[in-house]
Amino acid sequence: MANHCQRLWLAEWDGCVTNKLQSVKPLLGYSNLSSLSRQGAVVLRRLCIGHTLLTHSYLLNRQDQPECSNCASALTVAHVLLECNRYNVVRQRYFNVSCLHELFDAVNTQNIFGFIRDIGLYRLL
Repeated sequence: MANHCQRLWLAEWDGCVTNKLQSVKPLLGYSNLSSLSRQGAVVLRRLCIGHTLLTHSYLLNRQDQPECSNCASALTVAHVLLECNRYNVVRQRYFNVSCLHELFDAVNTQNIFGFIRDIGLYRLL
């Protein structure tokens, strides 16, 4: 019965191509966050789903979506972590990936946190 439920769950997940988390975690499975503090685990999860105070507080405040002050693109987690030219030099010190899935799958969590701290955004997530 458990295998049948898991297969149904996986089939449903595979069909959710518009889900933001699908692009970060295409394969379902347990993620071990026990090595992180509670705050670290929360920050990592917020980054994974793309919903942070920095990028989504405008919804609660009924404002327009914020733009990146450097390049006038929509301020999103993906933009900050992968795209913004302002952070290229710092980003290269910590990781060199092209997509969120690769970032959260292959890069050490401490490197992600180091990057976010160095650019001054850790407390804003």
